[in-house]
Parts: sequence; structure tokens; C-alpha cells
Amino acid sequence: MKLSRLLFGLCALGVATLFGVTSLGYPDAAARMPLIYAVVVGLFAIAMIAQELTARSRALAQASASAEPTLEGSQLAEGELAEGDGAPAPPARPLKAMAVFAFAAVYIYSISWLGYVVATAAFMGLSLWLVRHVSLRFSLIGIAGLITVVCLVFIGFLGLPVPLLPPLF
Repeated sequence: MKLSRLLFGLCALGVATLFGVTSLGYPDAAARMPLIYAVVVGLFAIAMIAQELTARSRALAQASASAEPTLEGSQLAEGELAEGDGAPAPPARPLKAMAVFAFAAVYIYSISWLGYVVATAAFMGLSLWLVRHVSLRFSLIGIAGLITVVCLVFIGFLGLPVPLLPPLF
């Protein structure tokens, strides 16, 4: 079981609940889309939590079944390293994840004074650059696609006032 996936699922479930409860105060036309997103994210979060819990129960059952001692009295297979035997240090992924969460907090705060387009492009660009799993070309395509879809849905379809550009313009 990966604790990070379990915590991510719990966090996503909390965000979905917050979106669902918040959308109940919106007018009917404006509440539909956030409520749909909240339900979908909530269902995915529940599925992720269930997957991690079943993986943990399977791992515990498998560990108890294979806990027979070997002839040498060691549980390590040939070629495996024990702790402190020169095992490589874990990658810095948790630091990157925390940085992306910090970027998200700054992003939410900055929408009001940078505008949606500039803040979203900066947040997505910084996050994708930090993670570095996506090439520059696909990052730009993804950022443009996300901004376009959000503008079409929230401005075109729902008619909500979204601050697109900084108030100076």
C-alpha cells in the first residue's frame, strides 16, 4: 500500500465534498457543473482509497503466508539489500509534490489580481516544468486546451463572470 495514494484519495474526497457543499449555494444553472465535477472526483477518490486498502489487505495476507524462515534464517532473497546496506536514497518526489501544492495555493490567491488566463498559464507551466514528465510542446498544448475548455464551459456555457486578465487591462 502506498500511503501517498491513500492520502491523496482522502484529500480528493475532501475537496470533492467541499465543492459539492459549496455548489449547493449557487444558482441552479451555475451549480450543475461544479456538482458534476464533485461527484466524479468523489467517485474516483473512493475508488482510489478502496484500491489502496484492498492492495494492503492482499499484501498483508501474502506476507503472512510467505513468512516461513529460510535455511539461513534470512527473509531476504538473494541479491536484495537490507536497510543500511547501501540502498539508494529515495527520489525527491515528495518535495516536488509539496511544491506543486504550494504553487496551487499561490495560484488560487493570484487569480484575483493576475486574472485567470495569466495565473493558470503560470501555474501549469511551473508545475509541469517542475515535474518534467511532459515535453514542452505537449505542456503548451495542454495549457492552451485547459484554458480554452474552462473559458468555454464557465463563460460560454454557464455565463459566469470569470476575471480573464489582470484588472489593469
